[in-house]
Amino acid sequence: MHKAHKAPQRSANSSKRLAQNTPPENGAAFRRRDGVQESLVQARPHQTITIRKQLSPMHLLISCLAAVLILLLHVPPAASAAPGTFVYAGCSPSRFAPNTAFESNLHSLLSSMSSAASSSGATYNTFTSASAAAADGAGPAPAPSSAACGMYQCHDDLRPGECASCVRDTVARVGAACPNARAASLQSDGCFVRYYGAHLAGAGVVRSDGEDTSVAAYRRCSAGTSGDAGFLSARGAVLAELQQGVGAAAASSGGGYKVSASGPVRGVAQCVGGASASDCDACVSQAVAQLAGTCGAALAADVYMAQCSVRYWANGNYYRSSQGNSGDGVGRTLAIIIGIMAGLALLVVFISFLRKACN
Repeated sequence: MHKAHKAPQRSANSSKRLAQNTPPENGAAFRRRDGVQESLVQARPHQTITIRKQLSPMHLLISCLAAVLILLLHVPPAASAAPGTFVYAGCSPSRFAPNTAFESNLHSLLSSMSSAASSSGATYNTFTSASAAAADGAGPAPAPSSAACGMYQCHDDLRPGECASCVRDTVARVGAACPNARAASLQSDGCFVRYYGAHLAGAGVVRSDGEDTSVAAYRRCSAGTSGDAGFLSARGAVLAELQQGVGAAAASSGGGYKVSASGPVRGVAQCVGGASASDCDACVSQAVAQLAGTCGAALAADVYMAQCSVRYWANGNYYRSSQGNSGDGVGRTLAIIIGIMAGLALLVVFISFLRKACN
């Protein structure tokens, strides 16, 4: 008789060891440490295994904060003021009476300005009232006190539609800015409008305090300053270049317009259409002296004269004057950033809570 051979029995401990050391069919073995199952990936030949690692809440928070910082570093500087943004108004102390011939002529003049800016596409234009034109033989000569003359001019870098919109917006402010004034100059970013009684022709621009002058009508300096030698040198180079050849450009084009750049500083100068080369050069030189003497080391400044305007700015400081409210924009930006960061922090805490609850 043959004796039956019994298969040796394995102990429970050896079975556990065998189960722990035997890799499963997918090539991954498992072990347990601290109650957490970890995967030990054993790649087979010609087998690609993708491992997905979950970010911890702290890693997620750091990643989100890094993304916010990257966005902040790529946020462009504050946008410049749109063409037509009001700058200043200079009104003569002399007033006209309502319901007079001058008032009628002035309304006709301003209406012609708005229409011509939209239809002609010209950046510079002069006008006279219908009564003043009658003095050229189209009817009885008007009384000098009733005739009205005016002009508008846009920066040469504005598109026709932007120029027309700027002129219309500026003309629309005349009544509120200078009610019943016999002469006025309204300056907007990108254009200006001027009118006066025909008997005041050649009197010059009307300053913001109501005084007729050929010196400075208006100037503004940025609140930010810099004593950096590189900035001051670049600004000096820009202002010097703006004074070279702008008069010749005025004589050839009917309105000198020149731009300049050096390092981080940009600048632009423009003379009133119709100004002679010598008058344009003299005006720009006076304007540059005004900027250097009054605004010191300001990062941006502009000045408006009777026959020209000059502006310079460092990168990121365009149109930021000390009278502006650029700080409001900074405050809003900081509030948005703080809100985003707080929201991200709450989201990370919530995700962490869910993970703990699920485990």
